[in-house]
Amino acid sequence: MQHTKFKKDIRSWKRQKVKLLVIAGRRKSGKDVLVDYLMNNYKGFKHYRIAEAPTLIAKILELPPDRKVQQVLFGVNKLLWPLLGESAYKRRVAKMLDREKPRLAIVEAIRPKEEYEEFVTKRRGILIGVTASGPLRYARALRDSKHNQEKRDEGKMSFKEFMSRENLVIERDIDWIVRRAHFVLDNNYQTHAPFYKLVDGVMQELGFKRKR
Repeated sequence: MQHTKFKKDIRSWKRQKVKLLVIAGRRKSGKDVLVDYLMNNYKGFKHYRIAEAPTLIAKILELPPDRKVQQVLFGVNKLLWPLLGESAYKRRVAKMLDREKPRLAIVEAIRPKEEYEEFVTKRRGILIGVTASGPLRYARALRDSKHNQEKRDEGKMSFKEFMSRENLVIERDIDWIVRRAHFVLDNNYQTHAPFYKLVDGVMQELGFKRKR
């Protein structure tokens, strides 16, 4: 974790009416594990997932819920940019936050710099970056593909193919974003328990207590 130089940001965050925790990290680094743990063990958070919109579009169009389709649907942002002047999916989550005004919110998972500017710079969210090694993330992808239809295509990838997808336009800013995180959680573990301890340390720093 790295947070010493961000203490001023954290003090300011604690005074905000809408407090955001913003999550960023590479595929299979542990973002879903982090969010599930927070939602199950800490009170009051509302979860906003930027990638929910392309998932809903795929469902409406009766498209297969795999990652290749999702990547294509993220191209909607580029198509609508001349009309909106901003990312459609980022805009959706921003509009929901403005309308619902949750006291505590988790925004998962930001990718381009535009989303960093919206949810971390403009809305002063606390950014939590999650990291893990490439080989370990690949092993998780193979394991999870056996149980999740949306991610089944990942089970057919070689390690080289898995890593090459990180050069896609939508993935290119993730490392840049994680380097600017208020907290960075290293999730190079085979079990969840050590990772959960890191998460609890962050939440204690932010003034939260686990549910009993």
